[in-house]
Amino acid sequence: MSDRILFVDDETSALDGFRRTLHSRFDISTATSGGEGLVTLDRDGPFPVVVSDMRMPGMSGAEFLARVRQKAPDTVRMMLTGHADLHAAMDAVNRGHILHFLTKPCPSNVLVAAINSGLDQYHAVVEEKELARQARSMQHTRVDWSAAAPSQWEQFRSPIGLPGPAEAKVCLDPLIGKDPHTFTVLLRMPVLATIEQRYGQSATGSYLTTVAGFLQNALSSGDRLFHWRRDILLAVVHRYISAAAVRMEMERMIADTRGYIIEVQGQPTMVACLITFGLLPVAQFSGFAEWLASFDAGCEHPTTDGAGNR
Repeated sequence: MSDRILFVDDETSALDGFRRTLHSRFDISTATSGGEGLVTLDRDGPFPVVVSDMRMPGMSGAEFLARVRQKAPDTVRMMLTGHADLHAAMDAVNRGHILHFLTKPCPSNVLVAAINSGLDQYHAVVEEKELARQARSMQHTRVDWSAAAPSQWEQFRSPIGLPGPAEAKVCLDPLIGKDPHTFTVLLRMPVLATIEQRYGQSATGSYLTTVAGFLQNALSSGDRLFHWRRDILLAVVHRYISAAAVRMEMERMIADTRGYIIEVQGQPTMVACLITFGLLPVAQFSGFAEWLASFDAGCEHPTTDGAGNR
């Protein structure tokens, strides 16, 4: 589906021109006044981009776009203006009400480039907010496995596409207390909060994706990787060796993660990598609830692996 653009102009001939020129690229809606534009925004929104004429009867373009900003702050706002309106348009830009102003008559290639720029900004903001929402959900919400319904477990979704706690439970339930060759590995990323504070949510997502990609490549083909909490991954591995030997294998694997290059505002940036881990042989537990209590203890106390092992 094409991206939806709202044009507001009191000249119907201008609106007809926008529809004729841009209909093959975008889903165009129009309004002939600021008041009609606000009604359209409420009725048919959201619109990623709104483009308004400056001089309109009743409500100016600057006033209209200021109202759009209040109603739909993520919507990218642009203004079309005549040369005589440049001072007013620049004032609107400086007050932060709009992203671009374009002079009439505006060549179609210039208008298309400006709209595409606005769409890029809109989608980046929406994706970043969704990532932040998912991260907050994973950080602050705890699973009560004894009381929660399966539909509640399904709410835990990894922002990088890994299966979450609900899928981990399905994988582990038939193995805990029975399979002497299955081990769970708690993988903590303690620098994640620092990266978020320093570089923002998009860099956090880039870091998570890079770490998960490294681990998936380093683990064996039959192993499974789950996103348990925002800064904790869970690996389920199958090995026909002792727990001590598995621990040594994990230590060697983690030792290879010294640093990563992630993208920060379009630029490659080197960040230090620190992953700590704990190991739990599933055969030593009587059931999922007992394993979960030990695993959660390891999440809260990173100096141990949840089984008392340093």
